[in-house]
Amino acid sequence: MRRAYLYAGDLFKPLDLSWGELVELAERPEAVLERFRREIGELLGCRVAGLRFFKAVALEGGGAVVEYLAALEGPMAGGEASVKLIYAEDPVKALGEYYEREKRAAERK
Repeated sequence: MRRAYLYAGDLFKPLDLSWGELVELAERPEAVLERFRREIGELLGCRVAGLRFFKAVALEGGGAVVEYLAALEGPMAGGEASVKLIYAEDPVKALGEYYEREKRAAERK
């Protein structure tokens, strides 16, 4: 069964988020941050000042990966980190497919 996961800091966290909700939130990073600020901060180990939409990729088999860049803040944090919403049966496999597509796209350039 497919479900939503938050991926940040090399950690996965299952989310209570339907496919319809993910589609509705996908290109609205401010809404994603409002809804999941605590979870994102826990996974990254710091406060998050903001999210910026980076890209969305539909996966074979009906899943998706939506990537954001998180602006980090705090005494021991700075810069940006990748945060992803993943909708799939197996989030590890979905992430692997996402990175494989990224690699192929980079090779074509």
